[in-house]
Amino acid sequence: MSWHHRTLLAACAVVALALTAQSAAAHPIDTGYLRVDAVAGGYAIALDLDVELAGRFLGSARRLDADDLARGAEALAEATYRRAAIATDEGACQWTAGEVTLDGRTASLTARAACPAGVSAARWALPFVRDPLVPSTFQLLARAGADGVTIVERGARVLELGGPGGDAPDLRFSAFVASGIAHIGAAPSEWREGLPDGIDHILFVLALVLAGGTLAQLAGTITGFTLGHSITLAIAALGIVRPPAGLIEPLIALTIVATAATSLARGGRPSPHRWKIALAFGLIHGFAFANALAGLELSGPRTVVALFGYNLGVELGQLVILVAILPLLLWLERHPKLRALAIPSAAAAIALAGTYWFLQRI
Repeated sequence: MSWHHRTLLAACAVVALALTAQSAAAHPIDTGYLRVDAVAGGYAIALDLDVELAGRFLGSARRLDADDLARGAEALAEATYRRAAIATDEGACQWTAGEVTLDGRTASLTARAACPAGVSAARWALPFVRDPLVPSTFQLLARAGADGVTIVERGARVLELGGPGGDAPDLRFSAFVASGIAHIGAAPSEWREGLPDGIDHILFVLALVLAGGTLAQLAGTITGFTLGHSITLAIAALGIVRPPAGLIEPLIALTIVATAATSLARGGRPSPHRWKIALAFGLIHGFAFANALAGLELSGPRTVVALFGYNLGVELGQLVILVAILPLLLWLERHPKLRALAIPSAAAAIALAGTYWFLQRI
């Protein structure tokens, strides 16, 4: 098959990929953030949802603006956090008036709950995470009290709260590990409704290892990426430098294009310097991973635990991806003619997908 035929085949493949990948363009709808703080007489809550998900709750098929959200504030509150009261041994807390604001793609709902006197602990069920309008892969990253951090999802919809003057729940290290795995798209639940939110990170890792090589070369490539994103994840999460998502997300798309393009330029042959590319581009991806934690507004020891757990989850997710693709790469090494078709075609498809995401994100 000629080069032109291979290019045409790759272009057809990426058209199908691009059409199905639109929802994965900026990691928005599958993740929400909830912050609950004990205040005098009750709790203050802040719930951040993607504006598309807010629109689903309000029955709108178009993207809402700030005025739309302001008009629908009561309905949105009833559809989300007001579906259940915060329960205590002394009785249910009562919701007071809240408001909703729009910041980019984020609809932020804020409100207070007035509780009976003497509350030392509380439980809050969040049934809206199982609403049919919510993607099955949806996860609500929640910070409750001083140190309680967890993930609220379909299988675990009750949040334990420390009361005003009470002890806060323990910090959930495992929640950050799970969140890191989910963010990179390596969790099985992420594939239930098509392509996962982390498909761009998956394609980047795939582009890095696509040309194959020895096990030592592959391990060095993944290690370089790990080192790069670990550095910037720490820098951003500690508040030293935190570039906006509007800048980082298009740059991530460009790293996908550039990495896949190098495989095309070398004809699918492995490069001994691949780890340097992985290290450099890993620095950019680390900022994206940090942005996924930013919604919790962590500080102090919580940041260290979140960093370590989340980073560990990302590493485990990368290993899952590598283990899944390695048998195919080894098999292709034994079939040179098929490899000569498959590797450049896959690289072209990944490069075009990255180009599509870049154009969409800017």
